[in-house]
Amino acid sequence: MTIVLAARAIHVMAGVIWAGTTFVMTVVILPMMARHGAEGFGRWTGIIARRVGPISGISALLTVLSGIYLFAALHPHDASTGGLVLKIGAVTALLSLITGFLVGRPAGIKLAELSQSAGSSAPPDLVERIAALGRRATLSARLVAILLGVSVLSMALFRYIGAL
Repeated sequence: MTIVLAARAIHVMAGVIWAGTTFVMTVVILPMMARHGAEGFGRWTGIIARRVGPISGISALLTVLSGIYLFAALHPHDASTGGLVLKIGAVTALLSLITGFLVGRPAGIKLAELSQSAGSSAPPDLVERIAALGRRATLSARLVAILLGVSVLSMALFRYIGAL
C-alpha cells in the first residue's frame, strides 16, 4: 500500500504541474506572444522553452507512468460507469502526452532555434516561418490543454459518477 500512496502522490503533484504549466502557457503566455507576432514568439520562446519545456515534459511522463501503475494496481477490471470515465481520462492524458511530444515539442524547439538565429533584422521568409511555427505550437498547446482538461475532470469525477 505504501507504493500506491507514493504513486498517487507523484501522480497528483506531477499532474498539477503538467496541467498548470499547460493552462498558463495556453491561456496567458502564448496569446501574449501571438499579439506581438513573430517578434513576440522570437523574443520569448527560448527563455520560456528552457524552463517550461523540461518541467512540463518530466511532469507529464511522471503523471502518465504513475497513472498506468495506479490503474493496473487499483482498477484492472473496473467495468463500472466510473471505471469508463477513468479510462476516458487515461486515454485523453495519453493523447495529450503524445500530441505534446510529437507536435508541440518539435515546433517549440524549432521555433526557439529560428528565433535565436533570426536576430532583430530577420528576412521576411524567416519571419513567416517563425509565425507559422508559433501558430503550430499554439494549436498544439490548445489541443493538449483541452485533452488535459477532459482528463483532469475525468480523474476528479470518476468516483462520483456511479452515485448519480
